[in-house]
Amino acid sequence: MPKGIPLTEEEQAKRRHEIVDQVVNVFLKKGFQETSMREIAEAAGLGKSTLYDYFKTKDEILLYFFENQIGNLTEAAQKIALQSIPADERLRQVMKIHLEYLQANKSLFMKLSLEAQRLKLESQKQIQRGRHAYQDLIRGLIEEGVREGAFRKVDPLLAARMLINTLVPVVYTSRPTGTTQEMMEETMDIFLKGLQVC
Repeated sequence: MPKGIPLTEEEQAKRRHEIVDQVVNVFLKKGFQETSMREIAEAAGLGKSTLYDYFKTKDEILLYFFENQIGNLTEAAQKIALQSIPADERLRQVMKIHLEYLQANKSLFMKLSLEAQRLKLESQKQIQRGRHAYQDLIRGLIEEGVREGAFRKVDPLLAARMLINTLVPVVYTSRPTGTTQEMMEETMDIFLKGLQVC
């Protein structure tokens, strides 16, 4: 685009997204703290001053990455949550896409999650708000399952947090007991049915 012609908000958002896509692998290879804004600009094919038009700091890039990832996951989960099928089936489908998200971003998620803990408090709170929105969606499905009689009455928010966290060891394990998909199905069965024989 010729210099001096301002980008629309949509064009700016698209460009920011492109920049992040191009630099996350640099963070993976070199490390977030060790990567300079100059190296980020080079990876994105931009001049350093142009990069500052989109992101003032590396923290802003990392924050944008997490907000975008959590937003995409929540949006996909919302589409499933609105389907006219039983809540327990919707919950299984949401957990399946969550698992696919973790698998697709396995190395990136682990490494950048640690870096996110070093962000400023307000940035951490912004990421947390996105996570809470996703938790609330899962909580809503559990509440629906209770109303439908598929689930017994439980603390839905606690159950939502526990369920989300059960998928982490399915992906990040050195002792797999089957394929990732098989372990997820078993995890869901254990979570939904418990260990006790009824």
